Amino acid sequence: MAMNDAAQLEILRNYFNSVVTNMGNVIERTAFSTYVRESADFATALASPAGEFYAYPTTVGVTIFLGLSLQRALKEVGPLEEGDIVVTNDPYTSNGLATHLVDINVFKPIFYHHQLVSYSWTFVNVSDVGGNVPSSLSPSNTSVFQEGLRIPPLKLYHHGEPDQNVLTLLAANTRTPRLNLGDIDAMVSAVNTGEKALLQIIEKFGEDAVTQGMTDLMGQAEHRAQKVLGTIKDGTYAFSDYLSDDYESDVPIRLAVKTTINHGQIDLDFHDCDPQVRTAFNIMTNGEKNSFLLQGLINFIISRDPFIPINGGIMRPITVHMPKGTLINPAFPAPIGIRHAIAMRMYNVILGSLLQAGVTAIPAAGAGQAAIVVLHNDSTSSPLKNKMAVVEPIGGGGGATSIADGIDGIDHASGFLKNTPIETLEQNMDILVDEYEYRGGTAGAGRFRGGNAIALQYEITQPAAIITARGIERMRFQPWGVFGGQAGEVGKLFRTRSGQRERIPKISVLPVRQDDIITVLSPSGGGYGDPFTREPGAVVTDVNNDLLSAEQAAGQYGVTVTKAADGTWVLDQVATQASRAAHTKAASNQWAFGDYREQYEQRWEPAVSAYLAVALRRRVAPELIPDLKYTLHTHFDAAAHPPTQADIDTFLTEQGYPKRGE
Repeated sequence: MAMNDAAQLEILRNYFNSVVTNMGNVIERTAFSTYVRESADFATALASPAGEFYAYPTTVGVTIFLGLSLQRALKEVGPLEEGDIVVTNDPYTSNGLATHLVDINVFKPIFYHHQLVSYSWTFVNVSDVGGNVPSSLSPSNTSVFQEGLRIPPLKLYHHGEPDQNVLTLLAANTRTPRLNLGDIDAMVSAVNTGEKALLQIIEKFGEDAVTQGMTDLMGQAEHRAQKVLGTIKDGTYAFSDYLSDDYESDVPIRLAVKTTINHGQIDLDFHDCDPQVRTAFNIMTNGEKNSFLLQGLINFIISRDPFIPINGGIMRPITVHMPKGTLINPAFPAPIGIRHAIAMRMYNVILGSLLQAGVTAIPAAGAGQAAIVVLHNDSTSSPLKNKMAVVEPIGGGGGATSIADGIDGIDHASGFLKNTPIETLEQNMDILVDEYEYRGGTAGAGRFRGGNAIALQYEITQPAAIITARGIERMRFQPWGVFGGQAGEVGKLFRTRSGQRERIPKISVLPVRQDDIITVLSPSGGGYGDPFTREPGAVVTDVNNDLLSAEQAAGQYGVTVTKAADGTWVLDQVATQASRAAHTKAASNQWAFGDYREQYEQRWEPAVSAYLAVALRRRVAPELIPDLKYTLHTHFDAAAHPPTQADIDTFLTEQGYPKRGE
């Protein structure tokens, strides 16, 4: 079959994009839950007969699933016929197509003259699928069975008719049946819309041209991605970062990668990642590359070639090695509900490895969280009147780049979830929002500063409620700055009750009562470059916008400001020049990790942490690792000197876990 000429291929590309965009519009306008209508936590795509996404929208929904595959789900569900529609939410039987249980996926085969030509696909983060807590997801869950109903790939529609037994089962296993069924109806409408539109395109251009266009566009994306990666110097580069803890203990979770570049091909080896954890900080991939995990690299490719076709072909030059038993390839039935925390940190880890390769266009670390804060009223006397909604998807400041400040209040790694308007919150939920604004003065200083953090404060106005939250992070390890830029600030949580304010840890399930005040302070973004080389006018602008105090301007940037007669701040050029002239430039370190990480790695050197991760995975059963790791950390944290690899071997042998010919 001949390839389409360049002009026709571009026309087809735009037609395909209009289909998936319109599918997204259908969901956004017809879904029931605030997850969709306000937060835009959904996605759409068209997939080839082989299950690869060849068209993915860029202006609606989340942006982080373009490289997913339907292949395993298609194998599980078996032969499909015209009018069939498939539903699944199970990562374990879809190889991570569904990334956690509240992500319900719906897809439909598209036939033309009885021949399969494509699939239309969508997912929605629904409100609840049962499980331990309202909204289903909690960092404290210790099994996927606690996270709600698992739906293996099965037929929701047969020959165009809904399976009422399946719908009854789904409705019976959620706290929010009306919302869930409404969202599923929206997804069904979307995949039907995609089918109708694609068939119209085939009628216009012909089946051969359209099916060849799918192949050509994925091939073009592969070629252009490889060209971008070919600009990186060949070699192997390593980087690591941390999650604050696993919720059960205060032992950090370490994520690590070795990135090998070879003439435009890139290999990511996650051999040194920590073993799977008992709590919900795992990602199910079955050892296969997953765009949710590799989004940092995908975004790098797209940013370097902004006109590249957005489809699964971008993933083709990438290979991965994910040993079984790591937290990015866990063994069943590991919980996977808080998988986005891992994905966002891995975003920074992979980009950090490219910085090691000398790619100076890589940004500093952003806030590294997308905390979904959910309020559920505790109407135990009348469960049918229960209300549940997202308060806000709390992000934080973005990392600065070599040419621009980080974005205030949003980290590009979060997938661009939308704010829930305050008016919507107060109309649909029993809360009163006192504050939702930028946290001035929090940005990591730099020639280009990081993005400022967010402050959200709200008061509970009902007798009893439950707050759940997932993805709260960067509460100890700061977002790093680069090339002289400073690290951003960590996040904090507070509850005020009867006038007494107390700091609280990560939220799993937080019972609240009337008049309680909850305060969420997000992390900020790291800075890029020496702060004393920042344009003074930009510093003055931040002071006038209440994003920086006069004292911070002087201390962090060497910029002196004074108040003018009209009350605005203006630059004192003479004092600024003197301050900057007296500034002694510090040694130019590539990284500014912040005090906590620097102190932690003085005790736990990265090479030792990597050795421990591999040793635990090879010698110890997965269910025994968390307690043993905690015991080991407690032991060596109290020791007189930092542990060595030999110390690790001795400890594990004494505990009954000697080397086994590794």
